[in-house]
Amino acid sequence: MPTAIIIDDSPIARGQLRKLAVVAGYTVVAEAGSAEHLNELYEKHRPDLVTLDIVMPGVDGAAAACALLGRHPEATLVMVTSLNTREKLDACRRAGVKYYLLKPLHPENTVEVLRHLATHPTGTTAIPRIPLIDQESHS
Repeated sequence: MPTAIIIDDSPIARGQLRKLAVVAGYTVVAEAGSAEHLNELYEKHRPDLVTLDIVMPGVDGAAAACALLGRHPEATLVMVTSLNTREKLDACRRAGVKYYLLKPLHPENTVEVLRHLATHPTGTTAIPRIPLIDQESHS
């Protein structure tokens, strides 16, 4: 069974992501309300997936994604955000993040994306371009 780590400062969002990850077939091995210890959690659990909120107090998700992918380029990250600004999304893309979900989460879409990532590890096949974020708002 694939494993996941959920990082989000909102307990409500973490709970929703946990439930959706379980429906998608994941075992959630760790959760945190900040990205400060993401590298340590990743190294301890070596999950198949990390969901990471972009805007959080302390270390933000974009910086945490950069640091994690710098040390572990094989990591599969899904950025989860209510933020819709080009600057943060571009920073995540430059770090190597490929997958995004926009809050409020749509359960069916979220489960579909997570299931796809569970059955098609990064690099083995292209993920369908599910409209995770409205691309027109970023042109």
